[in-house]
Formats: sequence, C-alpha cells, structure tokens
Amino acid sequence: MRNSRFHTLLPPSAEQQVAVDTLLYSDNNLIIDACAGSGKTTTILHLAKAAPETSFLVLVYNRRLMVETEERVNALNLSNLTILNYHTLGARYYTPECGTDQGLKRVCEDDMPVMNGKELPDFSVLVMDEQQDMTPILKRFVDKVIRDKGFGMDSSTNQSLRVVVLGDKRQEIYGFNNADSRFLTMAARPEVFGYINKHGWVSADQTMSNRVTRQNVDFINQQMLKKPLGTAMRAVRNKDGQGVAFPRPRYIICDPYEDLLDEVLRLFTLKKVSPTEVLVLAPSVRGSSPVVYLANALALRGVPVFRSDSDVSDVAPEVAQGKVLICTYHQAKGIERRASIVLGFDQSYHTWFDKVVEPPIATSNPQYVAATRALEHLVLVHDYRRPPLPFVDLQTVELSCDLAVLRPLQIEEEKPRREIPAFSVTALCRNLSETLITTCLERLQVRLLAAPAFSIQPQPPTEIEDRHGLLEGVSNVTGTAVPAVFQWRQRKQLAILASPLKLLEPPRRRPKRPNPLRTLPTAFYEKLESIADAHIDQNLSVDDILFLSNLEMAAKDKDITKLLAIPLDGYTWLNEAHCKDIQYTLNSLPGEAKIPGRGLQFESVRYRKFPSITHGGGPTNPEKKEGVTLSGAMDICRTYGANKTVWEIKNSESLQPEHLLQVALYMLLLGDDSASGFLVSSRTGQVVEVVASQPAALLEILQLLVDAKSGGEQTRLLNTFSDEEFLAECRRDFAGLVGKCALPAWYAMRPSGSKFTRKGKSRGRRSRHDSETEI
Repeated sequence: MRNSRFHTLLPPSAEQQVAVDTLLYSDNNLIIDACAGSGKTTTILHLAKAAPETSFLVLVYNRRLMVETEERVNALNLSNLTILNYHTLGARYYTPECGTDQGLKRVCEDDMPVMNGKELPDFSVLVMDEQQDMTPILKRFVDKVIRDKGFGMDSSTNQSLRVVVLGDKRQEIYGFNNADSRFLTMAARPEVFGYINKHGWVSADQTMSNRVTRQNVDFINQQMLKKPLGTAMRAVRNKDGQGVAFPRPRYIICDPYEDLLDEVLRLFTLKKVSPTEVLVLAPSVRGSSPVVYLANALALRGVPVFRSDSDVSDVAPEVAQGKVLICTYHQAKGIERRASIVLGFDQSYHTWFDKVVEPPIATSNPQYVAATRALEHLVLVHDYRRPPLPFVDLQTVELSCDLAVLRPLQIEEEKPRREIPAFSVTALCRNLSETLITTCLERLQVRLLAAPAFSIQPQPPTEIEDRHGLLEGVSNVTGTAVPAVFQWRQRKQLAILASPLKLLEPPRRRPKRPNPLRTLPTAFYEKLESIADAHIDQNLSVDDILFLSNLEMAAKDKDITKLLAIPLDGYTWLNEAHCKDIQYTLNSLPGEAKIPGRGLQFESVRYRKFPSITHGGGPTNPEKKEGVTLSGAMDICRTYGANKTVWEIKNSESLQPEHLLQVALYMLLLGDDSASGFLVSSRTGQVVEVVASQPAALLEILQLLVDAKSGGEQTRLLNTFSDEEFLAECRRDFAGLVGKCALPAWYAMRPSGSKFTRKGKSRGRRSRHDSETEI
C-alpha cells in the first residue's frame, strides 16, 4: 500500500453521517455535492461499511481512481463493493472496444449483450463518483447497464435499485468533451436519473475540506470564489500536529522563467519539504512553458523530477513517486501534496488557455482544482508582465496571503499573433473531444490489412530504475527508437543522429534562452562522440539508438529530465530479440503497405502552407483570417514519385482514434490527393490503411481541427445549454450531440495467433464489410 491511511477509516464527519443515515434509515437516493478534499471516497467506504449486506457498484471516472479506491477497499477488508471505471466495465463485460468512447457508443447503438460466459456484477446501490465529469456517452452507457440488470423493467425491481451520485460542480473541467455538472446537480430529474426508481432524493452536501487548510481556504473564498456565486468552502485543519499554525498562501509576482527555481529551493531548505511532497501545476506543461525550464534546472541539481508529457491524460503514480511532480491543472484532479506551486495565476491564463468572451468575476474550475491540491504550502505565481486575474484584487490580497513582489509589475501589451499561425500535427490531434473526433473520422475510410497478433514475450519494460532508484517511464523512448532500429538494421543509416551531432560543434548563434541540450554534464557529449565514431565504423548498438532516441525527444520537448534520470549505462531494455521482432514486423507489412527498399525518408519533418484554411471566427476569437502552416515529423515516408506514402508506427498494443487523424494530416502534408497512409502497430503487426472518403476530406479535417484550436466556429458544447435545453437533450438521448460510432469493430480487436506464423499468408480482411469501412 502506498499510504498508511488506506488501512484505517476515521469516524464519519457530521456531513458524511447524513449520507450514512439516509442510506440506512430511508429508501431515498443521494446527491452529494462535495468540495475539494472533503472525502468523497471516504464517504463511499462509510456507506459500504455501514451496510455490509448491501452490494454496491461504484463507477469512477478513470483508472487511477479505480486502482486507488480498490486499494482502500482491500485494506479495509470490505467485500461488498465492485469498483470499476466506465471503460473497464465496458471492456470487461461487453467488448474490448470499450477502451475508448467509440466502443461505449457501439455497445449502446447495437444494444450489445453481455459477453458469453459473463454476468454484470450484482448491485442494489449504484454509486457514481466524479459525476461532474459525466458526458452524454457515459450517461447512455450507464442507462444501458441499468437496463441490462433488469432495473426499471417492472415496479418491484424498480424499487430495489438505489442511486448515489457524488461530485463537485466546481471541478467540472472537461467541458470541451461535453462533461456537465448537471448530471450531478440535476440527477433527481426523471430525464437524468430520477427515472430509475420512485424514491425521493436527498442532498447531503460536504462543504468541509479535510485537505485544504483554513489559511488556504480563506484565500480561495476571498479572492477566487467571490460570494455570492456559491457556498464558501470550509476547512477542518488550522494547525499541524505540533500545534503550529499552517502558513498562509504565498502570492509571488515574478518572472516564472527566472525565479521559480529559487521558490522550489526555498521549500526544500526553509520549509523542509522533500521532492516527493512538491507539486508544480501549470495550464500547459509543453512547448515553451516555464515549467519545462524549471524541470531542467532541478534535474541538473540532482533533484528527481517527473514532468508529464501530456496535458490531460492521467499521471501514472508509480513514475511520479519520489519526485517533484509537474503536471497540468487538469491532471492534478485527485492528487494532493504537501506543497503546491500554481503557475498561470494571472491574466495570461485567460488570454492563451481558458479563453472567455467576458472577463470572469470568479475563478474558473481548472484554477479552483489547482488551488485546492496543497496540504500545507500553496504558492501562486503571477507573471510580472501580465495583469492580475480579473477577480483578484491586489489591493486586498495581503489580507489572506503573503504577497512577495520579486519583480515590480511591468505590464506588457500582448504581442500580436502571427498572421499565418503554425500548427503541428501532434498538437492538432491532442486533447480532442469525442464529438470532434467522430466528425473528423466520418471523412475517412479505413481498411484492415493485417489483424493484430501476439508477439514475442516478454515485451520491453515500460519503466526502468533511474539513477535515484526510482521508476522512470521509457515507453516514449522505445516508440521513438522503433523506426530508427528498423532504419539502421535495413540500411545502416540513422536519421535521428544528424541533430545530436550538432551538439559537438559550437552554436551558430546565441538563443534567447540557453539550449538545455548544451547544459548537460561532460559525460553526455563524450558518449555522443563515441556514438558518432561507432556510426562511422557501422558498429552502432541498440543501446546507442535508445540514447539517441532520448536525445531526439529532449530536443523536441526542450526537456532533459529523462536524459539526466537514466544512467548512461542504463539503455539496456531493448534486446536482440526485440530488435529482430521490429525488423520482422515492418518487413512483413502486406500488399500496398509493404515498405520498399528504396526512396524512403525517416523522421522526415515537413511544412506546408494552406492559404484556404481559416483560423478564428468563434466567440472567443471573433476575427476570422485565412492561412495556416502545418508541420509534422513522419516516422517513415516516401515523398517523391507517383506513390507518395506515409507510415505511422505506434509501439502500442492498441491503436487509438486520434492516430488515424495523425495519418490523415501527414497524407495532407505530402501534398498529393492520391497519397497513401498506413497506421502500423509494431507490437501486434496490425496494419490499417487510411483513405480520404472524397477529394476534399483531408482539408475538411484540417479545418475542423484548426477551428477547435484557434477559437473558430464549433458545435455548441453541452455546458453552454440552458437547463431547459439540457433536459431536452436528455429526453432525446443526446441525439444532437452524440453521433454514430465512427470506427469499425475490428479497429480495437485483441491480438490472436502469432504474427510469426503468418508470413506468406493473406493477413488482410477483404470482404466489403470487414476490410473496407467508410466512417
């Protein structure tokens, strides 16, 4: 167990006792709107402990919450709860395709039965946690599970299912994916969940936080929530175990690029906070974010650091353990640490990230989440070049926090956006709503050329031990290395070596900020020199290729933390069998997908201007302009001749819907309407051909994605609907928001057989319905 608190269950608070009493002494359903840190999971455990003969199905939002809740359940020896997230429930009992929302949609569209030999878990109380994150697709799926268990079929069964919904309406942060907190606050309505039984509904709100200190709550209430917009937070904790009052929040006006390191070191030295107790939050942790420079500075000082390489996906606890954790506001949900440093606490947040039509009069939900992660020390970072947030009053802020003006305010005018904005393929395909993904996929056809099959076992590890004795994730390094291993073994050439070799020469010009790759210890450049010599001698090892792949990632992300974490002699997780497997798989692609022996480029970076694509034009960016530039780095491509082709290689067991959109944009970059695109899993050998459904389809996809990223015209999101419109959509089963399943069932099929027995045999599906699907 990661935490001793998992083994104990403290007595319920007065607010939690209301929920327990409602369960035990009435037949009412429960709505629990619980503030951050008030113990929603603990409430669920108390309900189960108080009613040991009652069976509970607890649905949580993501895998991390599922695992953590299961750990607590097991530690407390509670046997009457089944803990699942929505996608795991679908994949375990309906179809493996439920790993994505597309699969959940198919289960509902086709009214799929439970798998042969499986039965849904028994439950008489349905608990839905993090209900503010529910989407129309998840709502449809829950309705189906309820029907499949026979609830709602007759009056007797109708009386046997009770419902508990928990969440925090202030933590609704996935509105871009049509999440809506009214699935929590309006759960009692018959259009939502009131139809399940004829019982009443009781509100048992939890307004007292056990995590956030009173000092931090005072700041949040006075400067962020701004009455009368909602009930003020309350806090249990005011002093530590020695009776010493907790510190007030620290509001610093500074240069985030220059002053953050000292702020973290201050926590280490003056406050005796360890790296594993520090959380650094920012609206984005990619690109030119100051947290990238902070991560590098800490790593160069030997401090273990984990910077998430995503802006939304879950943080894996095992690779963050023991390290300073750097992630986004969105990723911080459910995470708490002794100290939390929150960047973007100024007007730049609404200028660049959470764009709004009118200046907000209270904090946005993501910043509320960010401000409620600290167990003790909360540090709020205001860039001295930006105005304060509209709801923060610098004249009164010192009443509830310690103000530290490290640099006086020097407000700069926002630099005008470039006339022709540039977008990368990976950025356009990141953090997309399911609705947008479906709309784009409808413009493509996909053909299965090779079904997934089992490969050698064991597969390369996803984590290794770093120089601190902690776990370091290496999946992305391996994924970058796969095409390079293939290129080297086929041609004795290595595209990813060209850029690192420049590090052995003096820089041609002095950049605005130092290139982090030129700040590494001497041993790194010595290793690079030895690799250059081995390349000349045609004697590169797979260890060398893994090191170069890590350098390639560091150059793209400007992040050297993984380079510094992995020992120079630690690049040993790919062996000869793995390399032979890569070579065999990529040499065995069927039919038109076969990779030729000549005319190829690896890691080819392409740029192309699209004068007809518009950007802007929506409520948050009203001025619509023409022209964008698209860029992308293709794993393998053929850019000349009549058969321009791109091969996108994924080192994963399963392919995701977004991968198809990446291939489509790479095809567009090739500049030929007849370009071919193939998506390949190097692990399973699954091969999918991507084809535009009609000549303008790829441009239409690009326009849709640019609109989403530039504030252009888009389909209305559910959280912009009035209450009346929301209930009307519920009655229509969200037909106006949820499109048809846009992927064929085979896209998410599980591996079967061995890919080593298929050479020379037809591996593709050629029937009209199975092999060619317009989506």
